[in-house]
Amino acid sequence: MPAIDRDLETLALERDADGFVRLTVTVPGHRQNVLTQRVIEELSRVLDQLHAERPRGVILLSGRPGSFFAGADLSRLEELGTLPTAEIADLCDRGKAVFAKLSASFPTAAVIDGTCLGGGLELALACDLRVATSEKHTVLGLPEVKLGLLPGWGGTVRLARLIGPGPAVELAASGETLDGAAAGRLGVVDACVPAAEAVESARRLLVLRGDDGFIAARRRRMSAPVDLDSVERAFLEATTAAVILGRTGGHYPAPPAILRTILAGASVDAAAASRIESEAFAKLAATPVARNLLRVFAIGERNRRDSGVDTTSCGEPSPAAAPAVVGAGIMGAGIAASHLRAGQPVTVVDINPEALAASVPGILAEAAWDRLAKRPDEARALQLTGHLRTSTSFAALAAADIVMESVTERPDIKQQVLAEIERMVGPGTVITTNTSTNPIGRLAAGLTDPSRFCGLHFFNPVRRMTLVEIVRGPATSDATVASAVAHAKRLGKCPVVVNDSPGFLVNRILMPYLHEAGELLREGVSAERLDRVARGFGMPMGPIELYDMIGLDTAFYAGLVLSAAYGDRIEASPVIPALVKAGKLGRKTAAGFYRYAEAGPHGRIVGRDDKATEVIARYAYPPRESSDRTIVDRLFLPMLLEALRGLDENLVRDGRDIDLAVIHALGFPAFRGGLLAWGDSLGAAEVVRRLEPLAELGLRMKPTERLLAHASSGRPLTGEVLP
Repeated sequence: MPAIDRDLETLALERDADGFVRLTVTVPGHRQNVLTQRVIEELSRVLDQLHAERPRGVILLSGRPGSFFAGADLSRLEELGTLPTAEIADLCDRGKAVFAKLSASFPTAAVIDGTCLGGGLELALACDLRVATSEKHTVLGLPEVKLGLLPGWGGTVRLARLIGPGPAVELAASGETLDGAAAGRLGVVDACVPAAEAVESARRLLVLRGDDGFIAARRRRMSAPVDLDSVERAFLEATTAAVILGRTGGHYPAPPAILRTILAGASVDAAAASRIESEAFAKLAATPVARNLLRVFAIGERNRRDSGVDTTSCGEPSPAAAPAVVGAGIMGAGIAASHLRAGQPVTVVDINPEALAASVPGILAEAAWDRLAKRPDEARALQLTGHLRTSTSFAALAAADIVMESVTERPDIKQQVLAEIERMVGPGTVITTNTSTNPIGRLAAGLTDPSRFCGLHFFNPVRRMTLVEIVRGPATSDATVASAVAHAKRLGKCPVVVNDSPGFLVNRILMPYLHEAGELLREGVSAERLDRVARGFGMPMGPIELYDMIGLDTAFYAGLVLSAAYGDRIEASPVIPALVKAGKLGRKTAAGFYRYAEAGPHGRIVGRDDKATEVIARYAYPPRESSDRTIVDRLFLPMLLEALRGLDENLVRDGRDIDLAVIHALGFPAFRGGLLAWGDSLGAAEVVRRLEPLAELGLRMKPTERLLAHASSGRPLTGEVLP
């Protein structure tokens, strides 16, 4: 065997008697295969050797189950922002030069089983043929756009020639993924077969397509310009640009850059298109948006690895085999459905038999929701029926290893229910509460063993909201926190550990945003303008729309808790209780600050509500002139100050948790990197300067000592944020 085979760390070669080579990639030190520098170097060396051997065909596959390639190595991506654009473009060109060797001489086929994303898909596209498996874990896509980038290793070039510029733009600009069957229908792969048949299918395709001239013809087509007439090009450019603008609001430069790059590359040969792609990638990598999105991605990866505690003494939490939910209301049903979606059987207990029975169809429909079809999959719902157990007796909790209480927010009722749960379950069972306002220490007062109790705060709607606050009470043990974190991750959620505090983390930071919006209304700023400015900042909806979405009654009760705790800087607004008293609760009643065409979350806004206008006028302040920039400062600077106060109080273990939480729970624009990152984009000294003209508004606009220290030292708020 040639010497080169013996010193490979990431690749293994297997030759057969018929002249075929199986090239298997397994990247050590990573949970999934990623394109490290070592992989690229070894691939280049092996392909050069095989070029000299001239095998009949090469089959590229992964030796790591469930992962073809998850993309580029994150550590390499994080370095991009520090490099000159010319060097970044050169890195792209060097990677593409290696990939080009896959279709330079001998026929090649990629067997895609598992995750095939970003650079992994570009690697597969560089092969002559692709065979995907029909397994559920197989997904293909180009998610670079979600990092503020575009494919930089030939993805825009090859995909446009393989499936056409229009579909290529849609796939690359959306960042959405395809399963094997969908990739086959689109033409991204040549076959989709069961995993057990994939390698043999690739071998047969290499023989068939090599003999009939298909591979040679495809290589010629992949190197030539795309046949796109001027009318088709103009239509694609106009319509796609409008769709992209609608999706991004103009805040994300990568999607329009993808459109421009694919169209420019389509009119020239592949070599010239490749250079256009490299230069476009390099320009995007240097933008603040890309740096922020890469930071957010890195924070998310850190969260994925984080156990939630700073000690290893509690060991690895055992998977919860018997989870249970107490309470079949909206939140309890949503939590139960999230378990079924994650493949976990679950028990739901509610002492009200009518409420319990009524919840079952909704739980199954939610669990079987088909994102693409935008409706429940009835066959899937039927399959899940056997995984849902319901009971009106607490005795059904006896075998549970984690119980999630989700009854009404009244603390006396919660304490009674929690005590009954503790009486029924075993000594090793983790007991949690889904609450947004009740202090964990207070709820734990009636428990015999409060060390196994914590908050597990899901957000509504549970299916769409990924954040879960793991709330550590005064007596909560590390083992309990680690178990709760691990369980949330098994549900596909993003858990953030916070210490017990009124409003915990998310609602505490949301509070000043909503409060300030109410104050601005009373100063004469219109609801429409407030919402427009907030959306222009990048929020998914404005604060007044959010009030109506949350429900003004819910906001009122949460406001009582928060104003009692933080009344020195947040005074309860009289507007909200007045509207609640008038029955104007928001979308749920088709009227709040706005009027809606119908009650419910999907009702269309038809105008301002007259009663809301009357109430605001009753409690109006003297008018105050406010520019859009001032409105942004008043809405978001108090949120930043509250985040800094939370750091002073050790509300979270790391400031990065704050940025992750506000993005996932509040929709804070990811392109700004998070709340603290946005503060750094201004600079601490500039934040202090912007607060000066707002000082007359009171303590809520007063800089914290931490902010002043950062302004003086020049240290970033996102670095060294903990004492």
